[in-house]
Amino acid sequence: MVMTEAERQYYLGKAGIHLWYARAPLPGAAPSPEFRFPEADDAPEADPELIVAPSSRSSTPNARTDGPGKDRIAGLQALMANTNSEVRKDSESVKPTEPANAGRAEAPASAPDRPLSGEIVPEPDTAAEPEPLGQVDAHLGIWISEHMVLVSGMSDEASERLQHTLAENILSSLGESVVAAPRHIRWPVFGNPRVPGNSVEDFRHTLRSMSKEFGARKLLLLGVMTDDMASGRAEWLAAALGVPAVDFPRSLAELSAVPAYKRELWQQLKAGLGV
Repeated sequence: MVMTEAERQYYLGKAGIHLWYARAPLPGAAPSPEFRFPEADDAPEADPELIVAPSSRSSTPNARTDGPGKDRIAGLQALMANTNSEVRKDSESVKPTEPANAGRAEAPASAPDRPLSGEIVPEPDTAAEPEPLGQVDAHLGIWISEHMVLVSGMSDEASERLQHTLAENILSSLGESVVAAPRHIRWPVFGNPRVPGNSVEDFRHTLRSMSKEFGARKLLLLGVMTDDMASGRAEWLAAALGVPAVDFPRSLAELSAVPAYKRELWQQLKAGLGV
């Protein structure tokens, strides 16, 4: 079926396809096909006689407007007129989208914050909120003797050898000697606390499994997770390691820096262990 470019554009427009033509040839582009637009005999130029009212026109047939070309021109003009009117209706129906918060700004302060019609309100990201105990950052050292277990928070700013020596001296002053190599636990294992197996509950299970080796030994805590838990710390540690005989708030590094803390520790050791 051979049709003119005007007819082709009409049918494509009905199908929702809008054509665009370059104003000038693009460099390196292939030549465009020659589209068939209405020829001169099919689309004559405007004639003053054509715009005269029918009542004042002569009834003599006009060779330029009568005949087969007349029906063809009338049909094309009707098609293009319908197309132009539909395009105008579509453009009028499409209004610029108002900002999502425009309606809220006009609403009174006491009105509930409701989403506007057609507005997509994202659900709150509850996964982004940290868990109550999801920020635990612990480094613990563990020393096991014949009758006692000393667990202390380790500091990366102090010498590790100094902290080991001080822990052994504390146990030695209580008549104990270390029977196993010191152990270290760092938590979280991975940098991302949301990695599976990296939660606080997993940390508790790790301490719980290690505490099975303690047996009936008395537990001494020195500065263990004093800054990680604002509430429920004593119950959490009791469930993970057992009930301590002494729970001193200062770590080995703090004891080595402040002599007064050593005296406070000795008073608690005498009260908790009866030495």
